Amino acid sequence: MTTEEESECANPLFLKWINQWYEEARASNNKTQYTLKKALTSLQRYPLPIANPQDTTQLQGIGQGIANKLAKKLASWRKENGIAEPAAESTIAPGNASVEASTSSSSRPKAQRLYVPRYRSGAFALLIGLFKTYCLYGPDYFIPKNELISLCEPYTDTPFHVSGSASYGGGPGYSQHTAWSGMKTLEAKSLAERQGGVKFCITEDGVDIAKKVFEVLRSRNELSEEDKQMLMQFTSRQQQQQQATSPLSSDIAEFTDSNGLAQKSMAGESIRPHVIPASRTSSAASFSRQSSAASFSRQSSAGVGIEQAELTCYPAGSYDIVLVIDNREVHSSADRALIERELENEGTKVEIRPLTVGDYLWIARAKSSSTYKHFPDIVLDYVVERKRMDDLCASIRDGRYREQHSRIHASGFTNVFYVVEGNDPDAVSRLGEAAVNSALSRVQIHHGFHLKRPQTFEATLRLLKQISETLQDSLADIYAIPDHLIGHRGFSELKKSLQLQFPHLSLAMTFDAYDVVSNKSASLSVGEIYLRMLMTLRGVSADKALSIGSRYQTVQQLIDVLESEDGAKTIGELNINGTCRKIGPALAKKLDQFWTADSFDTT
Repeated sequence: MTTEEESECANPLFLKWINQWYEEARASNNKTQYTLKKALTSLQRYPLPIANPQDTTQLQGIGQGIANKLAKKLASWRKENGIAEPAAESTIAPGNASVEASTSSSSRPKAQRLYVPRYRSGAFALLIGLFKTYCLYGPDYFIPKNELISLCEPYTDTPFHVSGSASYGGGPGYSQHTAWSGMKTLEAKSLAERQGGVKFCITEDGVDIAKKVFEVLRSRNELSEEDKQMLMQFTSRQQQQQQATSPLSSDIAEFTDSNGLAQKSMAGESIRPHVIPASRTSSAASFSRQSSAASFSRQSSAGVGIEQAELTCYPAGSYDIVLVIDNREVHSSADRALIERELENEGTKVEIRPLTVGDYLWIARAKSSSTYKHFPDIVLDYVVERKRMDDLCASIRDGRYREQHSRIHASGFTNVFYVVEGNDPDAVSRLGEAAVNSALSRVQIHHGFHLKRPQTFEATLRLLKQISETLQDSLADIYAIPDHLIGHRGFSELKKSLQLQFPHLSLAMTFDAYDVVSNKSASLSVGEIYLRMLMTLRGVSADKALSIGSRYQTVQQLIDVLESEDGAKTIGELNINGTCRKIGPALAKKLDQFWTADSFDTT
């Protein structure tokens, strides 16, 4: 389980411990692994924080034995961290704080003194560099060490490297007394965190302190003009974002089922520019891009008419095809670079980047010798989602299967290769052969993806190489939709509309635009949050959530009808969009209990 999965869970400590027990059971082939796997899945999907371990017994797969182990583990964890035991209380209800938050205010004998790095020290400069990264690329971007250092150097009197060192990346030239030592201090104070030992990101606590430091530097006129402009743009985006996130009200205008999620336009909303730096670009160049980054509208632009001259065009012969591999896509933990190395040995141009949708995609990059070398990378209309059979079965059980398909459709890709690698009879038998076959059929018939069933990893590599060669040989002029027309929602409709306007062209988008339309951590509309709340209840699919949401467009409307006489019966009689089927009395009863009862039985 990744750190990202733990951080997204409402109960990261419990998830971490159960995952450890699951891995131990799996390693020893103990039968308890199946129970622990079920407990792990249900805890991952549970959206509310739980303070009392005994309350976890209401989740599927967690019995009294696991709950008791969690209670002992939590007591030990509190003792190690000097946290007093809180008064016993149940937290299976909305609005309660997390385990950490429930004890933080009462357990410590006195408030800790706020840490601020010494002026122009290494930690001071690193905090500024991390905050600049946060402003430029968003809260979830982990910046490589060498790029971070270049953002920090103007703000410290201590060098980051010893004279004569080959690079900033470490090695013999580094001394423990360089400015980089400040990173250990920031991590110890929980102001920064690292990923894989080589990339770094600021924490929420770090952002709060960095804002104060930036204000002091600005008042003393010690910020560069570039940094002043960046801070102004960041502040402006925050203000726009606050204005856009109004309370749940009549803002929900309409629901459509094009992507399996609610789509709506809210007047005045805009999404902040989001720039992902290419690995080939220097940090200084990446930093300067902020001043010229395009704005992306959150409103749907379907139906917008433009001239062909407004499209970004790469003429045939002016670009190279590069295969981009998601940085989490590895063949084995023992050799993480195997995929990249094998493809490069076959003559395929490869680059590693974080991908928000898909495991592999292809970009057109202008040749360094062409007159278009200043143009951005263009994401072609081809993407690959690769899964091993056991991973496919797991994704069907925990809901990732459905969510990933929705995001692929929302990203506008029309040439999707769904690669299911190998076979796993045990995983198939546990889920059910009929369920697996049904899922594979839906991939082809319902979603329109190209299903590929290579039996080995080597066969998958041959497929990727073949697609790369075909694209390099067959594509002519490439056209990309302008960034200013692209928003987080409505892109699929926009692309279809423009494709009808230019039927003789194959339309693509820039990599920055791809990141905006496919980023699942981007700001959600009120309507999308409402539908996701509905879908947290087992049995409520995207189609059913849309049917309920289109009839009762706010939470209050739904609760009002459920609390009325025969409310559950009214919900049960609703038709599911586009079908003759109804929500049904059983699911309506669960919805009634979920939204109106004081407690909810998850079993």
